[in-house]
Amino acid sequence: MKFSRRHFIFARILIILVLACQVVSAQGSDYFMYFGTYTGFKFVTKSKTYGVGDSHSEGIYVSRLNAGTGEMGEPQLAAKVLNPAFLTVNPNHRFLYAVTEDPLSVGPPLDHSSYVSAFAIDHASGKLRLLNALPTGGTSTCQISIDKTGKFIFLANFGSGSISVMRVKDDGSLGEQTAFMQHIGRGGSVLPIQSSAHPHSVVVSPDNRYAIASDLGLDKLFIYHFDADTGALSPLDAPSVTVPAGAGPRHFTFDPAGKFGYSLNEMGSTLTVFAWDATKGTLTQVEEVATKPAAFDGRGGAGEIQISNDGKFLYESNRLSLNTDRLPGTIGVFAIDPGKGTLTLVEHFPSGGVMPRSFAIEPTGRYLFALHQLSNNVVEHRIDSATGRLAKTGREIKVDTPVCLQFVPVTEK
Repeated sequence: MKFSRRHFIFARILIILVLACQVVSAQGSDYFMYFGTYTGFKFVTKSKTYGVGDSHSEGIYVSRLNAGTGEMGEPQLAAKVLNPAFLTVNPNHRFLYAVTEDPLSVGPPLDHSSYVSAFAIDHASGKLRLLNALPTGGTSTCQISIDKTGKFIFLANFGSGSISVMRVKDDGSLGEQTAFMQHIGRGGSVLPIQSSAHPHSVVVSPDNRYAIASDLGLDKLFIYHFDADTGALSPLDAPSVTVPAGAGPRHFTFDPAGKFGYSLNEMGSTLTVFAWDATKGTLTQVEEVATKPAAFDGRGGAGEIQISNDGKFLYESNRLSLNTDRLPGTIGVFAIDPGKGTLTLVEHFPSGGVMPRSFAIEPTGRYLFALHQLSNNVVEHRIDSATGRLAKTGREIKVDTPVCLQFVPVTEK
């Protein structure tokens, strides 16, 4: 069958129209924004006591975002639960999981009883329905993530120095523990926090074959082989890599291509860049760069890290403080060299509040939302896709002690 020039032109126009419609549809999509918060929280400085009296959070809150316009709805309580600090969403967008810790439980500081809760998402209202809740297998659990299949969740137990894996059942509820790893040893120079293990996060590799656990207490990144059929973890021949003493690795992320890994180090206010070998499961250090603004002489307190969808830019948050007083934070923007994975500072942009513990880039990549734990506000910033730079939109919403944000498409069920 022969095609004329007219047919080819028509076909090209049709393809362009379809792609344009897809872009418009993506940009105009609505998303539920789920906020994890602290409900029993207290932080004291010389000038002010934050939390408790200032915070009236009751659990997980939900707001509706129009990704085309950037407009946000008023936050509503989605589920009443104690201290749902960190959240993760199943890849099928039907279920949400939250880790909680009881600050009134018996035990030493940073060693609180912790639980993980499973919720079903109501795609009409955004409300959450509790499916079940189980102990995490450790104490003061501070982070949760999920594997690429949505069948297993990973838990970083900061207080007890361990990580655990739990099965997700077909109905979204939580099942049995499939793996448990206890970290042992002594870390860097920052005492007393580095006198023992304190895992702060666990993430899976892009191919779902490995799990990387960032241990702030030991200044190490532990690398485990992950069996996606059974949920088991097993150490490799070279089970960990070490960052500089006192760095305190907090969160870790891979670039979209799966060639490089980036460790955000909380106490050292640094980023460590690694080359990632997916065939061997090894990390090789490439460089280390500072995260806090060069002219700032106080503490940086790096909080969160995320890479843009196109892999061109890395973003991280800085919870700045001077002596004991907290100051307005910044979002650091870095350009990523596509060949080397190295970082070049683009800017430090004011986050719009105090203690940006976390932030999140919405799925279309047009906006970044900074969550401020102490000033109780979520501030929206526009992202320039060409330069990576941020700009104020003038929009923000009030959420008490926000510490985590996850997005769920409204239209998916």
